[in-house]
Amino acid sequence: MPGKHACLLPVLLLLSVPVSPEPHQHNTRDQPPASSQASANDQGGMATSGAHAAVLDAENRPITAGGFVDNGPIVFKNVAQQAGLATWRHIMGTPEKRYILETVGSGVALLDYDNDGWLDIYLVNGSTYEAETGKAKPPHAALFRNNHDGTFTDVAEKAGVTNDRWGFGVAVGDYDNDGWPDLYISNFGKNRLYHNNRDGTFTDVAETAGVTLGNWSAGPTFGDYDGDGRLDLFVPGYVHYDMNHPPEAGSATVAFSSCQFRGAKVMCGPRGLKGEADHLFHNNGDGTFTDVSKQVGVADTQGSYGLAAVFADVNNDGKPDLLVANDSMPNFLYLNNGNGTFKDASYESGYAFNENGRETASMGIA
Repeated sequence: MPGKHACLLPVLLLLSVPVSPEPHQHNTRDQPPASSQASANDQGGMATSGAHAAVLDAENRPITAGGFVDNGPIVFKNVAQQAGLATWRHIMGTPEKRYILETVGSGVALLDYDNDGWLDIYLVNGSTYEAETGKAKPPHAALFRNNHDGTFTDVAEKAGVTNDRWGFGVAVGDYDNDGWPDLYISNFGKNRLYHNNRDGTFTDVAETAGVTLGNWSAGPTFGDYDGDGRLDLFVPGYVHYDMNHPPEAGSATVAFSSCQFRGAKVMCGPRGLKGEADHLFHNNGDGTFTDVSKQVGVADTQGSYGLAAVFADVNNDGKPDLLVANDSMPNFLYLNNGNGTFKDASYESGYAFNENGRETASMGIA
């Protein structure tokens, strides 16, 4: 693909399936303190010397059992407050998380939307039942413009990309080859395709382009699967969800729906719910797309719970293949046949299951 075809994938986190890490193997209490002296590493740049590098969270608490990572060459520091990013809040339903719609995170994208040579940040936001029914103001996504001095300014409203819908995923790609990155946002409900107007603003052209879909879409991705020089669009479907009759945590009619998290009953995953099909949209080169999912072999008509996807040449044959991360179901690996179709190699490749032969709750892919 041409270099200007930038593609960035969302990462979605399903909070209702906590994973317990293995116990930390190294007790650092008796270890000498790590040196704070910085030194150049083999790849250039600066690294922290010494045996250990502290890893702390936003509240200055250790995020590992001992508070250190052995031989860590890089230390990350939270500078969101200084950068002007800490005032924005991600909203995803209520703290009780009674419904699965409230349990999934949202995507983030790094892009140079104004082509000034500095990366900007787009943050997708969720929503609430009250906002979806018109009883409250919907939360908005953020587009943080890089001020070139380590700080950012939220220009989402000015740029026209607030996406006042229940958002989940985002993909970046120059779908019309004009040299400016565009945005595709996947939502519960209609999705958006924000076309970059090249003046700091965007216009939602999803209806005209034919890529709105509906119900619940997850992490989308751009990629030129047929090698025609135009970015195509893949959108995984998650759960077919009815807001008027939502399954509650612990519902007798929905299997596997009740989990305990920090003493509270929460919806623990999609098992027992109807899934949404995936969609591959072929770029027609005139600002519109055509859904070719079924004819190319990637439709997922059974409705697996797709959360994220990526185009990547996994077998080094020069053609982009397609990988889909599914929640609580086998993952998909589609090998590109080079003739506009794909072969499902999910099982034979070993990508469908984990090392124990079980499906996993795959939440993101990069």
